[in-house]
Amino acid sequence: MDSKQPGASDPTGEQRLRDAARALAEAAGQFGHSFGAAGTQAEAGVTKGLLAAAQALAQASAWVEQRSRPLSTKERLLEQAARLFAERGYAGVSLEDIAQSAGFTKGAVYSHFGSKEQTFLAALRAETAALAAIRHAATSGEGQPDADAQPAPVHATRQEVTQGVTLALEAMMFGQRVPERRAEVREIVAVFIAELAAAERTMAAADQTEPRVLDRDEAAVGELAMRTLLLGLAAEPEDATD
Repeated sequence: MDSKQPGASDPTGEQRLRDAARALAEAAGQFGHSFGAAGTQAEAGVTKGLLAAAQALAQASAWVEQRSRPLSTKERLLEQAARLFAERGYAGVSLEDIAQSAGFTKGAVYSHFGSKEQTFLAALRAETAALAAIRHAATSGEGQPDADAQPAPVHATRQEVTQGVTLALEAMMFGQRVPERRAEVREIVAVFIAELAAAERTMAAADQTEPRVLDRDEAAVGELAMRTLLLGLAAEPEDATD
């Protein structure tokens, strides 16, 4: 979702690594001070914290490594397609725009996706999958040393969620305007919206939400627009002979 060029730094990932390393260092210091200062029970508690901090550091390292790995041609095309479709809308983006932004020729887009419509739908699926991967990293308890250990703090950024929301809206408008793709878009959007809602909840839990709240009129218009678009996706295409 965010640009992931080889060697590019990820400030969010770096911060997570720093936080995890700091927690590990603090736990190690407490472990050292515990010898001779308390009994076996206290040492066991410090050991537990040390193991949890080590697990958090390992999870943060794996997350940053995955985010910073070089992208394949297809992934770079999808990344730029999602960005451009969110910024300019479906109608404002050409396959040549996507290819140039990713550093390839238009033929690369055709060879991977075949058409602008297919590129757009693939970008929507890729964004959904990216949000799902972040959610899984934030909620997975696999490999933790015990039930009380917490995973490294992982959540979508505000930029990622904003781009996702914009793409979801663009997808619903695309479904309205291209009836033959409506059923396919409806299936994609249903999952996309669920992942966006989950991302918003993890951001709220991490205190990363925006402080400003929509006023009543803005919220009402936003809800009406969403309902209208969703109802449009649910409607069957009109008979072209009418």
